[in-house]
Amino acid sequence: MANGHSRLALDFRELKSALLKQISFDWTKLKSSDPSAIASAAFGRAAVEYTEKYFSLTDYDSYLDRFLACLEPVNSSILDIACGPGNIADYLSRANSLFHVMGVDLAPEMIEIAKRKVPDAEFAVCDCRELQTLSRKFNGASFSFGLSYLTDDDANRFFSSLHSVLEPSSHLYLATITGNPADSGFSDWNGREFFTAYRTVDDVLQMVSSAGFKILWSEVVSSPSNATFPTDDLILVAHL
Repeated sequence: MANGHSRLALDFRELKSALLKQISFDWTKLKSSDPSAIASAAFGRAAVEYTEKYFSLTDYDSYLDRFLACLEPVNSSILDIACGPGNIADYLSRANSLFHVMGVDLAPEMIEIAKRKVPDAEFAVCDCRELQTLSRKFNGASFSFGLSYLTDDDANRFFSSLHSVLEPSSHLYLATITGNPADSGFSDWNGREFFTAYRTVDDVLQMVSSAGFKILWSEVVSSPSNATFPTDDLILVAHL
């Protein structure tokens, strides 16, 4: 019996060692790569199909309206961050022709599509972690699901760079997936590797508050019916 217990203990130690090596490998991969750039590249390669799937989505229009109601109706400038093919920028531009809308995304393929589909807005390739390179100020910003592809360190860099381009008393519209943080990591989507960060609702609210924003309202809604993976999405508007 003693030998049996010893064998089980040895098996457990070997299993634990193997698991620890796997965990160490995953974190090494995360720290030695750029998850945001990897996600951007994946979305860039899927830009056409993403546009076809999501550009005409109207699920978030009513929440965007609540964000726009916080802005001055004349000559407000809005930065749409991680703009993708320009679907949010398109809605913002059409909502008020007096708004000045600029969209930025790290994927050049997305920016090219956005320029064609939303001629009334301005677009540029820009890393959301380096918004200060725009050398401009805005009265409001929208960040729709970009946070979902940033590690905590990159999210902190994002909020720091966001402060550099926002005027005092600006407003932020933010939408992001939520979920179990243990599910965060690299995964494969149609042959494209990318990193997804899952955070609890409370974690996101705390992150936004810690970045110096006062949350005006927040709501958790189900993901659109055509979403690749069903999630609970957090939508909020905050005031600087």
